[in-house]
Amino acid sequence: MVKISCFHFNFDCLEDMKINNLPCIIALMLFLAVSSDSIATDNFDIDDIKLYDIVKVEQCLDQAYDTVPGHARKLEFKIEGDDPIYEFDIESSKDGSTYNVECNAEEGFIIEVEREVDENNPIFKSGAKVTIQQAKDYALKIHPGTVVAEEREIGMDGTLTYEFDIQTNTGYEIKVDVDAVTGKIEEANFELYEIGIEKE
Repeated sequence: MVKISCFHFNFDCLEDMKINNLPCIIALMLFLAVSSDSIATDNFDIDDIKLYDIVKVEQCLDQAYDTVPGHARKLEFKIEGDDPIYEFDIESSKDGSTYNVECNAEEGFIIEVEREVDENNPIFKSGAKVTIQQAKDYALKIHPGTVVAEEREIGMDGTLTYEFDIQTNTGYEIKVDVDAVTGKIEEANFELYEIGIEKE
């Protein structure tokens, strides 16, 4: 699997256009993904992507806004197991926090919501038993490469997670979640593309 590329696309423009152009962008990037000769196979077969019956991104975005009203800053498309997933970074209009909202791209329903927090968050600080450096070292031991982004997240069920975007030595990008209490890897998923910008 391979990350096609990272596009910095301003979601303000998408909202002004009622996100009419986003499905076209996604369709183009998916075409590039399934037609690329530089795919690095790992945990799933690239041919599976061609068989996905993916819902329109507006359907998942509407579901995400129903869950966390606010402003979408970023969209990622990744593979979790055999499932294609849209993940939206939404800046909440209620509390200003950024939430990662995952939507099953085949079924069109929300499957997970996590809130991004900083290193000074009291809940995360008191609950974490593993440092971010320890979690990063372990993630890189299992998936060698370079960490290009990292986050602390609190799930709606109270779980504490370190998330690392790793550009692997084999040329693809993978998202690795490490439990901040146990230090174990919760999941590692291939990221196909990313559109948008991080909150400054």
